[in-house]
Amino acid sequence: MLTKIGLIVNTGKKQPIQLGKDLLHWCESRGISVYTTAEDGSILGADKNCITEDIGKNVDCIVTLGGDGTILRAARITAASEVPILGVNLGVLGFLTEIEVPEIYDAMDKLVREEYYLENRMMLDGCLKNKRNQTNFIGLNDFVVKGPLARLIIVDVFVNEQYVTTYNGDGIIISSPTGSTAYSLSAGGPIIHPEVEAIIITPICPHTLHARPLVIPSEKVVRIRIKKAHADSMMTIDGQQVYTVEKNDEIYISASQKQTRLVRIKNRNFFEILQEKMKTEGRISYE
Repeated sequence: MLTKIGLIVNTGKKQPIQLGKDLLHWCESRGISVYTTAEDGSILGADKNCITEDIGKNVDCIVTLGGDGTILRAARITAASEVPILGVNLGVLGFLTEIEVPEIYDAMDKLVREEYYLENRMMLDGCLKNKRNQTNFIGLNDFVVKGPLARLIIVDVFVNEQYVTTYNGDGIIISSPTGSTAYSLSAGGPIIHPEVEAIIITPICPHTLHARPLVIPSEKVVRIRIKKAHADSMMTIDGQQVYTVEKNDEIYISASQKQTRLVRIKNRNFFEILQEKMKTEGRISYE
């Protein structure tokens, strides 16, 4: 039986906040301790003794209330502990979330009884090197390098120090298989099954006819060298963390030793989820 649960909420919307408060009461009535971050806990009214910045080390499982973005945030926060994550969908697409709001309490009963299985997802390690310092990152979906609005950026791409090509365009996406159905897909990248360990390189609106997405083995290291950039050129991690990049900066991206462990309660495979989200017309549904 699970006795300690972490709660990470999209505090920018009313519905996840209210559901989070309801879930707190549900857990308390069953003797289950609920831990939150300081940001979430202050809004949810959580017990001060259960507010921690190292939430992954204190719980048996994380429950997220939001969309895929909330899971991405939870994955980075808990990467060091690899604690399992159950996602409740209160967002738009919900590729990563497991259940919908009406199913939450039935799912929570199963979670507490440990009636679930885990699905491991590959994460990406990143390192930004410039003339001042070196900064390390971890992400689940993707690392994106982009120029400012309506301005081109030029990047050289290397794989294991072998020169691949130079992209002149809006930017470049380096994604995991999980991230292949996110920004990379919108930019024309391939859909990769999450069990395939690979890294996807997808140019964004390249100013050339020959540029195509590239899939490489996960043991390779991608190096991006900023050849030309403008003010406000940036690198983002999972679309949530933003860092400025300049000419001659270098970004190294590789498969991480850490994994995101997603809780699965339903007996659905990847293709069923893909069909559900894409619908039969082959388009993404935002309903």
